[in-house]
Amino acid sequence: MGEPQPSEAPQRGAVPPTTRAGRDAAQPSDASRRAAPRGISRRGLLAGAAGAALLLGLGGVARATAGDTVPLRPPGGQGEQRFIAACIHCDRCRGVCPRGVIGTCGIEDGIVNMRTPTLDFHVATAKAYRRGAAHADQEAVLAKPYEALLDAGGSGFCDFCMLCAKNCPTGALAAFDPDRHWIGEARIVPRSCIAFDKLGGCRKCVDYCPFGAISLDEGKRPVVQPEKCNGCGVCENICPSSTYRTFRSGLQRGIEVVVNEQGRPL
Repeated sequence: MGEPQPSEAPQRGAVPPTTRAGRDAAQPSDASRRAAPRGISRRGLLAGAAGAALLLGLGGVARATAGDTVPLRPPGGQGEQRFIAACIHCDRCRGVCPRGVIGTCGIEDGIVNMRTPTLDFHVATAKAYRRGAAHADQEAVLAKPYEALLDAGGSGFCDFCMLCAKNCPTGALAAFDPDRHWIGEARIVPRSCIAFDKLGGCRKCVDYCPFGAISLDEGKRPVVQPEKCNGCGVCENICPSSTYRTFRSGLQRGIEVVVNEQGRPL
């Protein structure tokens, strides 16, 4: 009687035929895999939430970095990206400005803009624009507006002396032609403008604009002609609404020079 033959030991990693067949039957076919919709895994959900939070965070950082609005730059500083790239915050433009209209941006204007120059036409130390002796009436001013601005008294407006650009060491304040370009565009603020209310007529901006860029409409309310405006700021400097209507408008005046990067219409 022969000795019983020992059964072969299964090789490592081998699956018994019955088990392998069961697994093959349990697994879905390739066609069913393609047809079945894929759900969102927990890892994918967390990754998506993290990405959304990052985008929101970057948006907040961008607003904090650049500020909500573009600052009003001195003449020649228009074109914000070029200006920011060239300005070294040396403060020379502010130091040489004879009208004291150049200030510096603060943290509220955005981190990128901090200590860069900006114009403020109703800075606290400003003195109201006054016609000079050589240009005592508006007709003489309109005939030679640039000479009249240089001759004028007061501070807190731009007379286009261009000392700021001449003293800029990097060219951040570039060549500027006030007959073709503008610092910004003067815009009426109806809520603050006295002429838009029943407090009586006010036409100071009309009577004192050196370039004749403001007129009155049929309702005796001021209207700006942007093709004549170069943003000198005289209108904002002399506007009395912040004095007469402090209870309503605070420091806002009835006309303001604002940035308009679309270019001056000619």
